[in-house]
Amino acid sequence: MKYLVGLSADQGGREALALGAVLSRSCGASLVVCTVTPDTWGPPSPARVDGEYGSFLHQHATKAQEKARASLPPDVQAEFVIVSAPSAREGLLQVASDIDADCLVLGSTRAAPLGRFGEGHVTTDVLRSAHLPVAVAPRGYSADARTQVRRLSCAFAGSTTSPGLARRSADLAQLLGVPLRLVTLVVRDKQMYPTGAGYDAENIVSNTLREQASAAQASVLEHWDGPVAISGEIGDGKNWKAAFDSLLWANAELLVVGSSSLGPVMRVFLGSNSSKIAHNSPVPCLILPRVDE
Repeated sequence: MKYLVGLSADQGGREALALGAVLSRSCGASLVVCTVTPDTWGPPSPARVDGEYGSFLHQHATKAQEKARASLPPDVQAEFVIVSAPSAREGLLQVASDIDADCLVLGSTRAAPLGRFGEGHVTTDVLRSAHLPVAVAPRGYSADARTQVRRLSCAFAGSTTSPGLARRSADLAQLLGVPLRLVTLVVRDKQMYPTGAGYDAENIVSNTLREQASAAQASVLEHWDGPVAISGEIGDGKNWKAAFDSLLWANAELLVVGSSSLGPVMRVFLGSNSSKIAHNSPVPCLILPRVDE
């Protein structure tokens, strides 16, 4: 396996590198760390400004990679590359295709709350078009030199595509040698202006969704013949953060999130709920491309 880390010259890049190191150590994957610099102007200018600018960008990227290389634990070996492209998204996805990467690892924007993931413009672009799984690190993510993934959780909505996502998550759990947990989140978010039925009726809807999700989990667990141990839990709260906080999260856990069915097949696409899950998860998320179930 081969993981590609998108390294920017900021804290988000260092968080992505830390997550990449954990994933590499957990499954024995090789690591490629890529920094993308903007393309300079096409025809050279008489004053050679474009060449000087390109040289400056390359030197800046080289310094960032030198710091990153020095921060890697000794048991994690990585190849470092610098590419120029019209955009960071194009550069990263082209390198991912060139090296046949199995996963792309990215960090969080600085605008996100500490311990949660937020999309910057590069991540947003990637999460709308990537053809491979994308792992994202929460803001402030770090890990010591011995950390490995200890458990895999699967965001299980109880929909028709959820059993397929559970099976794909089980394959990943087997690869990592860890147990799998199905996690369903019930959010009782009271809107400022409720429907005409009022809050009580909305609570009844939430309870019904919880019952349906619990039955869907029970069905998967009852007929489970997968390669790993599996369990199921339901998080319940007044908002997404509270629903996540109602569950216990293991040290070095990874949450698998499926792409929206509205997106193209074999591409990553975060819908409304999957986006909220990724943004509120207290652990790194692995977002899988949509498959035609």
